[in-house]
Amino acid sequence: MQQWWQQLSSAQQGQIDAMLQAELRDHNYSSVTDANRQLDALPWCVSEQDWQQLELAVSQRQKLWQMVLADLYGPQQLLQTGLIPPLLVLQNPEFLPPLMTLNPPHWLPLLTLDVGFDAEGRWVSVREHASQVQGLGYLLQHRLAFNQVTAGHPDLPNKAHLAGFFRALLQQLQQPQAGQTAGIAGILVPPGRTAAYFEQSFLASYLDIPLMQGADLLMRDNTLWLKTLTGLQRVSAILRQLPDAQCDALELDSLGSGCAGFLQVLRQANHCQCLNPPGAGLISSAMLKPFLAALCQHLLGESLLLPPLPSYWLGDSGSLAMVLAQPDNFVFHELQSAQARVFASLSAAEQGLLFEQISANPYYFVAEQRAQLQTQPQALIPNKELPAVMRVFALATGNKSRLLPGGLGMLQINAEDFLVTTLAPLFKDVWVLADRGKARSLLQSSDNPLLLSRHSGLVPSRVADHLFWMGRYNERLNLMARSLRALLPLLTNNEWVATDDAQALLQFCLKANGNMLSPADQSAIGLLTQIFATDHANGIVAVLEQLLFNAQSVREYFAEDTWFVLDKLQDTIHSWPTHLSSQQPAQLLRQLDEVVLLQSAIYGLNNETMSRTQTLRLLDLGQHLERALQTCALLELVFVRRRPGAGVLEALLKMADTVMTYRRRYRSELHPLAVIDLLLLDTTTPRSVGYQCARISRQCNALPSLNPSTGLTAEQRIALEITSLLQLAEPQSLLTDDGAGGEIGSEALAELLQALQKQLRRLSDSITLSYFNHATDRRLWQSF
Repeated sequence: MQQWWQQLSSAQQGQIDAMLQAELRDHNYSSVTDANRQLDALPWCVSEQDWQQLELAVSQRQKLWQMVLADLYGPQQLLQTGLIPPLLVLQNPEFLPPLMTLNPPHWLPLLTLDVGFDAEGRWVSVREHASQVQGLGYLLQHRLAFNQVTAGHPDLPNKAHLAGFFRALLQQLQQPQAGQTAGIAGILVPPGRTAAYFEQSFLASYLDIPLMQGADLLMRDNTLWLKTLTGLQRVSAILRQLPDAQCDALELDSLGSGCAGFLQVLRQANHCQCLNPPGAGLISSAMLKPFLAALCQHLLGESLLLPPLPSYWLGDSGSLAMVLAQPDNFVFHELQSAQARVFASLSAAEQGLLFEQISANPYYFVAEQRAQLQTQPQALIPNKELPAVMRVFALATGNKSRLLPGGLGMLQINAEDFLVTTLAPLFKDVWVLADRGKARSLLQSSDNPLLLSRHSGLVPSRVADHLFWMGRYNERLNLMARSLRALLPLLTNNEWVATDDAQALLQFCLKANGNMLSPADQSAIGLLTQIFATDHANGIVAVLEQLLFNAQSVREYFAEDTWFVLDKLQDTIHSWPTHLSSQQPAQLLRQLDEVVLLQSAIYGLNNETMSRTQTLRLLDLGQHLERALQTCALLELVFVRRRPGAGVLEALLKMADTVMTYRRRYRSELHPLAVIDLLLLDTTTPRSVGYQCARISRQCNALPSLNPSTGLTAEQRIALEITSLLQLAEPQSLLTDDGAGGEIGSEALAELLQALQKQLRRLSDSITLSYFNHATDRRLWQSF
């Protein structure tokens, strides 16, 4: 491989490297981990002979761990015979007693190992992983990037293909359990934006299975259900990326983000398989490393083929004396702590504290010899090699173990860093130099006949919920910005005193995000300061943060241009002046103009780039429901029990971009009734309540029916009631004489606006119950 690389010119080498990094950047989700990730352009090549040795060793290790876990969560004979000191298991945070009743068919169907070559060129294991299979998505992306960049390059060596392993993994996930029909398989991940979010999404996309969070799942009748927009779907297999203790808040960590009742589902034979079951994470504990060789001889009658780095339990007096005589050569692991400590990297005070802790209770410590690993070259930095390990993945299928023919190579400046961190910033693609035949990829090839599809995939209820509320918060932010933009010119120039006309718009901004803001300073500038404050729960910045939170939770549904605009929107809003003064209205107006412009870009991009599926429908429903609700609240503040002036009437028309429409229709002075008709009843004005309600009704008619019947759904009925309220309204009855020669909103207008707001909130609640919480799904409650 190095010969092929050295034949390339410096310009060609630089071009390949730049293209590889561009492939990574173009497909990541801008997390810190992905932004710092670099893929070395020179793969790590392993001979077929070396790889065959590793396959045998990993197969043995997977079989050994299966037997160890089955015993530790079962009869615990290994503890009774003293092969493993009981305290290292029973007081280990990774050992979870509730799982002793689990008894899965296989404790370790998917084993992940960090391995390398020691100074003598022998395979050695550095770390073992079972709780979260991290790196499989990165490995896949790296190989696809290399295939894309080096396509057509001559003289590249033959390498083993990865697709066969991923196909076997998918088949195992989708294989029906005995006596059961196949359900849905998915990847169980933590909530929020974690560092592993990109690779989890990438792997899910390649396998064509959904990402699931604990909030997406529901346990009923010992069965696991996925809440989707089209109803509850039975889950038959989980690829777990969630820490063991987080999986079930009912039996494990009460603050866990998994699904309550998850363990109970796994206890039921053939209901749901989990790769890997909770509890398997015990193998990642360094406390068991010193005993692996003896365990292998006892359980399998064989010598350990893949030894770990030399490790010593300090509860043994001989090991304790040897380690303390040369502590600089060791990394120390404490039973109750997941953080390894490299002795040579500690300060004098930290070293003294460690000695005190070991002296007080040596039984809680394992010392692991600092790694002496072979190095790998860097493509663009000649003569500078770094210690390297590769992360490999083994899948147990029946009684056999299948090792993925490749790996995730990682480079660190110091070899012992592999014992401290999970992933390194510099990666290599690992090639096994063997012609093992070409496995059929899960991706459709351009060389094969194409099977056309318009299937949009499952939409988990959590995703639908985030899209719905993204639409609502986006519209809420837009209306607040438009209201503030219309409000500022109504304030008196020098003192920023709110006139009667400005007061209604100011009150609207204060109430738009829920509870009324109640700052101590009730002046206009004091109220505005609170609206713009970055730390206020109901201010405009808080609305932006909620918008971004919901968008980031469903990031993969939006185009890169949408994220560029969202980043610009965030920068604009966070650049508000810290302290408002009467000298700043022009600056604020420019910033508000930019906010409105950027939000218009978001609306346009989503409508131009998102497929016309239920995902866009939920986003659209949230947007138009919020616009109708907030517009009703604004009209109530302006017209009910007060006489609106010309200034606020014009501001309303500007907020709704209907000034020109009004002038074309009436060519007269502003009249309250005409404004009410235009912004409330007219179904042809894009920002009127009537238009929103008509659109909401159409979208509700297109939502999936969860409980098939001949009648209307609850959402359709509520939408029909809303449109009927508007259609039955008598425009002339909406205003009444105020007794002073003017007109104010009548009781009929107040009742209509309040009824509309009540029904719109009821519709929002109904959508939540039916499609996000599934409280109305008959199958869910029929057993009660």
